[in-house]
Amino acid sequence: MKLSIRKIFFNIKMALILLILGFFVLSIQLFTISQYSDQLSALKNQHLLIKKIMTTNLTDFDMATIKINGEISELALYAQLSKSGVLIDFVSVSKEEENKLSQTLIATSTSFQEAALFWIEAMPVSRKAMYQRMITARTPYLIEIDKMFDYKVQCIDDSIKRAKITSIALIVLTIAIFLLYRFRLNQVYRDIHGACYLDTGTTKAIAITDEINYLMTRLSHKSSTTSTNPTLLHSISGINTEKGMQTAHAAKRAPQNTNSFFLVVFEIDQYAHLHDTLSKEDMGALFKKLANIITLYAQPLDIVAHLDDDRFSFLLSRKDKRSALSEIEKIIATVADSIFTTSKGAVKITLSAGFILKSPAKSLESSLTDAKKIIEKAKELGGNRIAQLH
Repeated sequence: MKLSIRKIFFNIKMALILLILGFFVLSIQLFTISQYSDQLSALKNQHLLIKKIMTTNLTDFDMATIKINGEISELALYAQLSKSGVLIDFVSVSKEEENKLSQTLIATSTSFQEAALFWIEAMPVSRKAMYQRMITARTPYLIEIDKMFDYKVQCIDDSIKRAKITSIALIVLTIAIFLLYRFRLNQVYRDIHGACYLDTGTTKAIAITDEINYLMTRLSHKSSTTSTNPTLLHSISGINTEKGMQTAHAAKRAPQNTNSFFLVVFEIDQYAHLHDTLSKEDMGALFKKLANIITLYAQPLDIVAHLDDDRFSFLLSRKDKRSALSEIEKIIATVADSIFTTSKGAVKITLSAGFILKSPAKSLESSLTDAKKIIEKAKELGGNRIAQLH
């Protein structure tokens, strides 16, 4: 089975989207680590503020009061920052533990702040007792800061481990995608290179991509599927008439050819409606496009012809029946997927096909008659299909 360039580029797009999502997850993890780091700084600053408050010199009482009030406000702010959540918490297994630590931290911080305010606002005679109360409130506060600090350090460690795993996975995935699609794009380039030099005979390339194979087939056999005698060409579609097909078949039959010949006759399922609604020019353009589609699948010994009205014939030289049927199925599918532009607007058509093995003992004219009869079986089944003798 050949590769599809369309599928290759679709897969590249999906791989890039996957990498973008991976780097997005990594960015969130790094941002989360940064948030945990900010919380550690807030806890550290609380330690420093407690020390500053405890060692404040009250000689200049007014300045000391202003200073302590400012430090208490900062202390309250840092206590809130140290308990705040992160963007996405990848590591906290138990929210209950974190909430308990946060509540206790805020409670002890509030107690210390109140004790500090009582100390600074107390009368000189009771200031020593208030200072002792502040020392008593400081101890559990420092313990809770240390507990929260340990918890946040563990969160950072776990986040860093996960970020490392994500980074390694992204590196491996990026290398794998690069190597795979570097190889695939080289294959596409080789096919394009082979198609570019097809007419020079300098290379005998075999396309491994379906689209380039399709184009190379067209380039290789564009001129080999029609007669060089204008009198044997159909006036509308420009390909062989039935007589031209017989002439070409007689010229192309080679004794050394070990392949079998298969004959297909196509009919347009919607021909009666199209004939009644479209102009002669529109029908001519439709026939030309249909002839081009069929011709694209022709190989050197194959012959395509336009018979009477809406009938086209295709004589294939293939190694076995399965290969021939596969080509005909592709033609029918391509026609069904194609849009034919007319003065009445875009139209879609389908084909019915009669398929037989061309017997060497039978004339081409007789084989065409047999194939035409088989088409009726395909139409009875709804059209857009192949009918054959079993």
